[in-house]
Amino acid sequence: MDAHEPRKREKIKIRIKKKKPFKLLAKPIILVCLVLLMVMFAGYFAYEILSLKPAVKWQEVSAKEGEYIQLPKDDAPHNTPMEWWYYNGYLKTASGKEYSFHYSVFLTSGLTPHSVSHVSLADHQLQKNYTTESRTAGGGSDSGGQDKFLFNHSGWLMSGANGTDQLKINSDQFAFDLKLKTSRPPILHGNNGIFTMKNAGDSYYYSRSRLNISGTLKIHGNSETVTGTAWFDHQWGDFSTAQLSWDWFSLQLDNNSDIMIYQLRDKSNRPILYTGSITENGKTEILTSSDFSLNKGKKWVSNKTGISYPVEWQIKIPAKNIAVTTRSILNDSEFDATLTTYNIYWEGAVQVTGTHTGQGFMELSGYGNSKN
Repeated sequence: MDAHEPRKREKIKIRIKKKKPFKLLAKPIILVCLVLLMVMFAGYFAYEILSLKPAVKWQEVSAKEGEYIQLPKDDAPHNTPMEWWYYNGYLKTASGKEYSFHYSVFLTSGLTPHSVSHVSLADHQLQKNYTTESRTAGGGSDSGGQDKFLFNHSGWLMSGANGTDQLKINSDQFAFDLKLKTSRPPILHGNNGIFTMKNAGDSYYYSRSRLNISGTLKIHGNSETVTGTAWFDHQWGDFSTAQLSWDWFSLQLDNNSDIMIYQLRDKSNRPILYTGSITENGKTEILTSSDFSLNKGKKWVSNKTGISYPVEWQIKIPAKNIAVTTRSILNDSEFDATLTTYNIYWEGAVQVTGTHTGQGFMELSGYGNSKN
């Protein structure tokens, strides 16, 4: 036993000597591993948070270049500070009477999320405009399903999925129940559906420019079947309308072309974004400020607010040989929304004449500011 002990100790010493380098390297290896883990985590963070992804996966509050709209998934609500769904349309009864309407639902997030609905109906025969609005705490869609939206509050319904929609209103002055079906592909505005509005923020924006309408309208105690044509807009993102003013037009021409024009300004009347689109034969072209011109014509002054609105405009798109005039069908189309969205705007149907004919809608906002 004694004769073997030195050898055993020697072997033990040799083993200890072999382990010392590993002990010396242990800390650097751990540090390298930690650095690698940090690099991997940073890469994952950059991919998940900072990378450009489709809008359907986008849960932040600002639109980025490369994050594109995906339909029908983006018909559904998004987690953004501001979002709205909007319709305007023309209705004709079986007896030949004509009406026009607009119906919007606004969602806001934050500490006190809520939804707001604005509805108007214009009687073209009597030259009278009826408006109604509602505000609901909590906001959000009544349906948790994907690829669609559904708001159903006290008998007011707005629902849609991939261009098959329904609108229902039951107010003291009028009621309607309308089924809508798109007849054309959606239109992506701006840069592949993204509007960059400088300091005002960014948004996603698309339209369905022609939806066929069928349903019923009740007004003045009478109920009739109706048919017609509607325009649909959906916009969402990280932007604020409180400091903005704008002129907006949606035009459906008799030659089957569709035009959207949008002039966005700050409260000092400085241009922020002048843009538009024209859709012909299934192809959409984006218009920049150099592609079109708008000039104000006849004005109308509200007896209620004293605000002056330009209800007639000359619109020119030289490259398309378009020079038209839009005139309001009902001058008194002011919407006083101070109780819900804290603003007053003009929203109504327009007739199109000139090199082309057709129908459309116009929205004027911010004209309470004397600089406009």
